[in-house]
Amino acid sequence: MAHKLNKDPSVVRNRIYYGVLAFLLMFGILSASIFFYLQNEKPVERIVKIGVLSPISGFMSGHGASINMGAAIAVEKINKEGGILGHQVKVILLDTKSDPPVAAERTRELIGRNQVDLIIGTGTSAETLAAIPDSEKSHTPFLYSLDGEAKTCMPNDNTSVAHWIWGTGFTERMVVKPLLETLAHHFVKNRRAIKIYFIGGDYVYPRTTNAYAKDVATSLGYSVVGDEYSDTSTQDYAPVIRRIETAKPDILIVTNPGESGVAFMRQARQMGLHKKLLISGFATFDQEALDAMGDASEGVYCVNRYSRRIQSPANAEFLSLFRTKYPTASTLPGPTAAAGAYGAILVAKAAFDKAGTLDRDAFARAMDNLEVVLPQGTIRVSEKNHIFEQPIYVMQIRGGEYEIIDVIDHAMHPDLEGCSVH
Repeated sequence: MAHKLNKDPSVVRNRIYYGVLAFLLMFGILSASIFFYLQNEKPVERIVKIGVLSPISGFMSGHGASINMGAAIAVEKINKEGGILGHQVKVILLDTKSDPPVAAERTRELIGRNQVDLIIGTGTSAETLAAIPDSEKSHTPFLYSLDGEAKTCMPNDNTSVAHWIWGTGFTERMVVKPLLETLAHHFVKNRRAIKIYFIGGDYVYPRTTNAYAKDVATSLGYSVVGDEYSDTSTQDYAPVIRRIETAKPDILIVTNPGESGVAFMRQARQMGLHKKLLISGFATFDQEALDAMGDASEGVYCVNRYSRRIQSPANAEFLSLFRTKYPTASTLPGPTAAAGAYGAILVAKAAFDKAGTLDRDAFARAMDNLEVVLPQGTIRVSEKNHIFEQPIYVMQIRGGEYEIIDVIDHAMHPDLEGCSVH
């Protein structure tokens, strides 16, 4: 027999009452559980990610190894001191293979897949130029940490500074004239014009630097007797060396970074070129290359922004950190690679600290006129061109060491002259 539905109003009211009460009780228990979970769950920690474009392989691999060491030391120091605005810092390191197209690809990977907060690197001007477009387009701060011509302007516009690009190293306009003046002062003989010969790797930085250096040399009364460029993969420099000998210069300027510079200097030493003229240059005689050159670099005059002989608390700390972390490393802190990467990251931290936030627009504003004490000395970030104003050292290599013979306390790049971004 079918069950009769009880339609007594009081019974219906009771059922509704107890149903609502049960619902509210279950809702309260669920809400309390969610609140307890949220109160006790650890928040996801915000990590500050720094992308490093490093030529781990290819002809600039020596610099790549030093970039990696400098970045690791900087991040370890920052994290031990509490991070950036209380956030720990992580390095994401990618190999550019010393190749511009690969550098561009790795830049997109750092920005897209890894979502880095900023980028440092690279190994050459050509790599840096390849990395700039995506950094600027994505509003990702990029502090290129090696030396070279200015690369901080907007494309094809050397009157407007790029928003997201900064140059941490020196440019040819900061170092060429001081070096050539020093050489002229020390080596002019019989009041005749000093004959000078230029060689370099066949890519943007050597050509840009030497072109400017030739103009400066001419204005100082030098006589330019040679100017040539070789592919960075060149193994046999004997024909080049013979042409130099034929021209009989007083001074040879070598702008041939990385392994190609090592190969040239070794062969020049074997052929006795060092006995016939004075050798100097730009970017060829970084610490990373000296060990490979052996005695081929002995007596060479060069100019750079760092020497481990600099006497300062900041440099003493850097050297101590380097030796502690890499006690068996054959390469001492490099003038533009290890110290350069270390300094770039410390400057970025100082900008975030000044801004008081990880917001990128605030970071960019904080970079303007920022002053930071680095191992090389005190730097100031130019608001006008985003290139670091910094001390520069004229040096001579003796026994694998940089002996400082002159100091330019505050070298500055003029506006955006010679910017190579197109």
